[in-house]
Amino acid sequence: MNNPIFSTLSIATTLSVSLPIFAQENAKVKRPNIVVFIADDAGMDFGCYGNPNISTPNIDKLARDGIRFQNAFLTSPQSSPSRTSMLSGKFAHTIGTEDLHSGLDNKTSILPKYLHQGGYTTAYMLKTHWGDNGDKQWDYHIEGNYLPNQGPLEEGIFQNYTRFLDQHKSSPFFLWVGFVDPHRPYNRNNTVQINSPKKIKIPPYLVNDAETKRDFADYYNELSRMDKDVGRMMRELEQRGLMENTIIVFLSDNGMPFPRAKGSLYDSGIQTPLIFSWKGRIEKGVVSHNGLVSTVDLAPTLLDLAGLPIQTDMFGRGFKNILFNHQATGQEYVYSERNWHDTDEYIRCIRSSKYKLIYNAYYDLPHGTPMDLSTSPSWYALKKRQRKGHLPNAMSQIFTSPRAMVEIYDLEHDPYELNNLADRAEYLNIGQQLSHQLVKWQAETNDLPWWTHRRSDQNDRITGFPLFETRPPLWGD
Repeated sequence: MNNPIFSTLSIATTLSVSLPIFAQENAKVKRPNIVVFIADDAGMDFGCYGNPNISTPNIDKLARDGIRFQNAFLTSPQSSPSRTSMLSGKFAHTIGTEDLHSGLDNKTSILPKYLHQGGYTTAYMLKTHWGDNGDKQWDYHIEGNYLPNQGPLEEGIFQNYTRFLDQHKSSPFFLWVGFVDPHRPYNRNNTVQINSPKKIKIPPYLVNDAETKRDFADYYNELSRMDKDVGRMMRELEQRGLMENTIIVFLSDNGMPFPRAKGSLYDSGIQTPLIFSWKGRIEKGVVSHNGLVSTVDLAPTLLDLAGLPIQTDMFGRGFKNILFNHQATGQEYVYSERNWHDTDEYIRCIRSSKYKLIYNAYYDLPHGTPMDLSTSPSWYALKKRQRKGHLPNAMSQIFTSPRAMVEIYDLEHDPYELNNLADRAEYLNIGQQLSHQLVKWQAETNDLPWWTHRRSDQNDRITGFPLFETRPPLWGD
């Protein structure tokens, strides 16, 4: 256990002392291993999700070997709020992680703590984004540097990963693999050019030109690189005979890293791939279409699969039933929030299978775009057309000021969410129903009022120009 490739964290000692009987009882139960692969800014661009112009054979195989959720949504289109919500079963505004780079508060417990109490060895590797209190709740950190644009995972990281598997293959483990791909910036010199810009289909809210297609190809190539790493890590599990009793999960933390996607509450920012595979237990090749699934349910679902109690203070309740009965129905509504992410926002949304309502508190300002997106080729392609006065309505949505405080979309007829129907009389009742549910959710989850939590922008939301090197403090601090 004291191998130098691992950083041993405090929970292993504190909980083994305080809960010896509970741990001994749970050690007698044959619990499944759990491995979560989480992409960084992946969006929905995978072959198994209908994109024929990208090479993702290993993730596609994972989908063929298990269940793929077609309607899975994130609680935030931002990395750290999204990840902490997944692990806590709570919403970011409830646990103090609503602003980017805000770690868990000292009161919040997350999934690895509960799994450790149930006899699991827990470990994480690569990207975290949950702060010091999050780090303390794991048994091990599998060490190794992994920076964006540096090529595939280094051999040293793989050696540490395989060594962890060898040392813990006889007892249940929970492993969280936080990839950095396909996060910006991109470096073509360190990325194998697998995907051709010529075949890429550009969404209508971005400019369909050579610069944007090249930008997408760079993004696709990093996805393909991550896919290759996933395949290699899966083969290591197979070679050790661990797949028979290992649950594999794949998802992303937010939408693709392009303007009007990541950082927005349109589906381009909050829809996520979600795949579960468990050999011999979860039926192969299933696609779940019935109802919606939220990633706030990830932690309770994994606790349920491990045979452990779902914590009563979690807002998520889990969707284990859908994994084994693909006719089962998901939720009627899912909720998401956007707060400070280089630019300050207070946006909330509620989504059903057919409709979405978005509430913008800062409606007098243009939509805030994260800094990595507002210095991208795709952003500059938009700004170039805007300067020439050739920006169509579909591309000008994030530049509109003032924007609508309320947006309502008919998702069946307008999947890209380009036509706001809030001023249409026939959508008044639908909007009122959705707004009533949204306000009810805010009250139940202790959402903070928008006027109590303001922070200056780090980049100019009109030009994208970087203003400050570090995150500004909250107003009044």
